[in-house]
Amino acid sequence: MNKTLFIILTLLVFSCKNKDNGKEQKIFDRIDFVYNLKQTVAKKTWATFNEKEYDLPLVYFTDTSSYIANPTEKFLKTFKSGLVFQNQLIKIYKTNSRVDSLPFHMETGMTLGDPTDDYNYHSPFMMCSSYEETSKTIPNVLSTEEWTTMIMHEYFHGYQYKHKPYIDYYEKEIVQIQPDSLTAIYKNNTWFKNSIDKENELLLNAITETDSIKIANIIKDFFTLRIQRRKTVLEKMKFDISKYEKCYETMEGTARYIEYSLYKLYAAKRPDYKLLKSDTSFKSFEKFRNYNITKDKWLYKTAKTTYSYAVGFNMARLLDKLKIEYKSRLFKEGKITMEDILLEKQNGR
Repeated sequence: MNKTLFIILTLLVFSCKNKDNGKEQKIFDRIDFVYNLKQTVAKKTWATFNEKEYDLPLVYFTDTSSYIANPTEKFLKTFKSGLVFQNQLIKIYKTNSRVDSLPFHMETGMTLGDPTDDYNYHSPFMMCSSYEETSKTIPNVLSTEEWTTMIMHEYFHGYQYKHKPYIDYYEKEIVQIQPDSLTAIYKNNTWFKNSIDKENELLLNAITETDSIKIANIIKDFFTLRIQRRKTVLEKMKFDISKYEKCYETMEGTARYIEYSLYKLYAAKRPDYKLLKSDTSFKSFEKFRNYNITKDKWLYKTAKTTYSYAVGFNMARLLDKLKIEYKSRLFKEGKITMEDILLEKQNGR
């Protein structure tokens, strides 16, 4: 009897260990998938995205634990952690206690301002909740691959912040006014909203137009309308909105552009069989087969999203259409924006 009981208990312990190992393997495979995805995005969409100097650690939160991929030395000195997985791309540590108590993360975070001992002072970290925790907060995220598009959007913000000229400009000139301030103006002033919506429609018209002369005229109308709106803002609100709007359209528009690039990549991507084996939430990109952007109006319509995201996203697509090089200049040249580059083209420079 005792021998039988011992065998049963041993089997139960072994089974629990296997379940725990399976949960951790899923975490490792997901993080590995993200890092491999960065390489693909760099090859297909944004050449310098995966360069080492622009990389940043990823903190993965479950409801009880934190895992950190490729941490900084300062992080490891701040949080007691043990190495739990490594391969050629990543080293993953598990912290002895959760990095913080916030229930949900999906952001790139860092501390700015006066120098502090914070582990992330002027050092961006990608922070993401697990798919399981994310789907509780955002129920329409239905698969691991959808979850990774959100991560890649935020990861691109980290890439932006890793450019010293850009983060210096952002900290000195921009951070005091957050996008919510611009959104409030959009929501509370019909004349402002109408102009923004029209400006965005002009960008969309330019994207679909094939005649080069008509495109040039559409872009001219875009700038005329935009200049007048900003002049009105200055007169009515005593607030020069220009540099903030241009910065956030570039910041958020390019991050959305990266996110959208994954939708197109996923449409033709083969299943990841390693992830498929460990992660039942991975659906082999089924949602993205035959993807058509018209199904996701929130990507490009100002009335369906935060306006700076949509306008910036459409500006990036227009620059692509016009074959204007912008990716090698943004963030490296500090304050330069997509609008600046488009205006250079319009002015014949």
